[in-house]
Amino acid sequence: MSNNYAIKKQRFEEIKNSVAAKKVLILGDVGVDRYTVGTASRLSPEAPVPVLLVTSQSDKLGMAANVADNVRAFGATPLLCSIVGEDRVCEEFFTLLRSSGIDGAHVHKHSSRRTSLKERVIAQAQHVVRIDHEKPEPLSAAAQELFLKKALPLVKDCDAVILEDYAKGVLTEGLLTEVIAEARRHKKFISADPTTIVRRPADYRGVSLFKPNRDEAARLSGIDIRDDASLRAAGEFLLKEVEAETVVITQGAAGMTLFSVDKPPVNIPTFARTVYDVSGAGDTVISMLTLAHVCGASLVESSILANFAAGVEVGKQGTATVTLQELEQHMRRFGALV
Repeated sequence: MSNNYAIKKQRFEEIKNSVAAKKVLILGDVGVDRYTVGTASRLSPEAPVPVLLVTSQSDKLGMAANVADNVRAFGATPLLCSIVGEDRVCEEFFTLLRSSGIDGAHVHKHSSRRTSLKERVIAQAQHVVRIDHEKPEPLSAAAQELFLKKALPLVKDCDAVILEDYAKGVLTEGLLTEVIAEARRHKKFISADPTTIVRRPADYRGVSLFKPNRDEAARLSGIDIRDDASLRAAGEFLLKEVEAETVVITQGAAGMTLFSVDKPPVNIPTFARTVYDVSGAGDTVISMLTLAHVCGASLVESSILANFAAGVEVGKQGTATVTLQELEQHMRRFGALV
């Protein structure tokens, strides 16, 4: 392996030993990811569709809650702040938080909301369909007031802020503006994992690190990304529009590209032994990018660590977490600790 994608063992130990003392505030949409798994060997007599004989069903924390779970798995303390509905899925969500050891004190119920449930149906290891039970709409004025009242005081006590936007309505334009301003006032590192459904780049203006995937970067910039030149144009456009210190564009099997002001882009390839399921990989990336940086890693080092962490995550089924021990073992397999 090229030393360009390796980290000195001593640096890795320094970063690893700093993790436990860090608190990361995660704000955004949350929900439950349900996996219904079975076999389909016959068609229904009622319609020309397969009949799934269910063999297992499992629930996992989804969206911003999965980011919080990744932060916890890495060994830091997540402060998860969101709003859910007053419904049955909400109770299942809080049960999952308790099972994962995540404090649910900053996740608030509001009658205007519906707690998201994404159900993935899998037959013979093939993803057949996803069923979304949700009502994606912006927070009401009352819910936004409640959110800001609860969230803003948490900023000063954390080491970093992650804005995890899945376009379900929790992160409104006004809320983003106030949270980013408060984080900048306290000189906190702010990462944003954006959506393109209801957003413009300017909605995230002022964050420290902006992490779209390739498709999101294309839609947010209006640039058709088809080669290195157009990728660079999109990255430079987003740097300017978001006024971020860094833009990281993730590209799946092609790895990620790091854009920084007044520096040439840095391309980091993917290091994965097996790609089983890519869902949740972005959550792992934003968690490690943010956590590594506030632990003293450079943005290049943070990106390398995040890329290797994603390489572990995609080898697991469904949304999953990664430990520092798994990350270290994975990096050793590729000779990335020197």
